[in-house]
Amino acid sequence: MRRTAAAVALLVLLALTGCTSSHRAASPPSPSPTGTPSGTTAPTPHGDYTAPPPTLPVPGVAVTMSTAAAPWPAPAVIDQGARSADYVAAAGLPYGEEVTKVHYHAHLDVIIDGQPQPVPAYIGFVAKGRSAVGLSALHTHQVDGIIHIENSVPATFLLGQFFDEWGVRFSNECVGSYCSGGGKELGVFVNGQRQTGDVKRIVLAKHQEIAVVYGTADQLAKPPSSYHFTNGE
Repeated sequence: MRRTAAAVALLVLLALTGCTSSHRAASPPSPSPTGTPSGTTAPTPHGDYTAPPPTLPVPGVAVTMSTAAAPWPAPAVIDQGARSADYVAAAGLPYGEEVTKVHYHAHLDVIIDGQPQPVPAYIGFVAKGRSAVGLSALHTHQVDGIIHIENSVPATFLLGQFFDEWGVRFSNECVGSYCSGGGKELGVFVNGQRQTGDVKRIVLAKHQEIAVVYGTADQLAKPPSSYHFTNGE
């Protein structure tokens, strides 16, 4: 999908904002003395996230999950904030300034027909125009597949929530436009072990390697089973 000039400007703006971690590319704008990101209005507070929602996505939030072929951009980059907050809300997640009292990482690989697909930067970011005004408890900073799990209190977060805020259809049978059938299947693996339950309800944990793999049986035979996290993060 071709990015608009405004989308490119957003990427530049986000890339220029700093993060403490060596592998992060961006964070929301620095807070002003009042606690509101500079040059923006404060995002709507959603409170601490303390338990998974009863359904995914949350009823009443009208968003469309992509059934297109990969790659899938992040809503904050495509829509310039017109809908990025809706995708975060659809996942049942809060957003606001970055909070790291609870802070750990998992890693996601998406492999289609033997080809790795990018997990884009800025999933979970909420943008208004060309400015980032907040980010959710689940987000990405770079195109490295690292999911940042950051919250003010311990909480349960699910793989399905991450795909919901990414805006990509995800189930036991399908990811995006790729569905089981015709000699191919979708497999979801955690640390090399194939998951047989509801894959949307896989609980994210520290230093997990999650692989979403679509293809033939041979292509599913050897999924990634680990990921090297730098500096023990």
